[in-house]
Amino acid sequence: MRALSTHEREEASTLSPMTDAELTARLYANIRAFKHVQAEHGPLRTLSLPGVCAFALPSRLQNLFQQQVLYETPAALGEALAPLEDWYRTLRVGAWRVPVLPGDEASERLLVRAGYHAEDTIPAMGLLLTHAPSLPPEFALVRPDDLDEVLGLNALAYGEEDVGFFRAWRNAPLPSPETHAVVLRDEGGRAVAGGVSFEQGGVAGIYLVATHPEARRRGLGAAVMHGLHADARARGCTAAVLQASLQGHGLYRHLGYRELGAWTNWVRRTD
Repeated sequence: MRALSTHEREEASTLSPMTDAELTARLYANIRAFKHVQAEHGPLRTLSLPGVCAFALPSRLQNLFQQQVLYETPAALGEALAPLEDWYRTLRVGAWRVPVLPGDEASERLLVRAGYHAEDTIPAMGLLLTHAPSLPPEFALVRPDDLDEVLGLNALAYGEEDVGFFRAWRNAPLPSPETHAVVLRDEGGRAVAGGVSFEQGGVAGIYLVATHPEARRRGLGAAVMHGLHADARARGCTAAVLQASLQGHGLYRHLGYRELGAWTNWVRRTD
């Protein structure tokens, strides 16, 4: 598989119908919508305030990733900080995070005054599907009607603690019409790689991409991404967006994703 050259990346950026800011806004909205689907079909708890959505997973207090707050404006966040703290304390959640986009200094100042601390960052990335390569012919993907195999791969790759709260999605139909999955199986029928696309407003949010630990370094993750891209493009999507893990960042760069900036996790700890 050939990586996009610097010139090709620059050309794709120049021809982009979406700016980085627009892709970032689409990613933020996609994450919020996907979290609500998780809450409707699982143990995730939600709190809706004007311009703010909060999520909590009291059954897995150590999973900070699932205890998070999404907001529309710094003013909305400022008004919500006190009720948010009351809500998380009521649920006995001792730590939660607020992802802040690059350049939002007003929100950072509010969070500092409220006792939050910046702990880590997550790269945001985007890809124009008009520039995405087609799926290589030597790979055959299946499109399951549930997420059981994808979740099983994620549990093997990252640990049950990270995906255990998806247990309600095991052996059940896909949780929403916007959710689509692809799985790559080996000759014996075993799932060896898979991922999910959650599509909204012509943009595909990519989630839960994982490869079986025994099948790594064979290009399977890239094949899954190609399949997700091709399917999303066939359904009318023009771009894909994601938050990159440390393990996946290099792969996404290789596939032509461009950097949209790192989101900083501001964390409030009361435990």
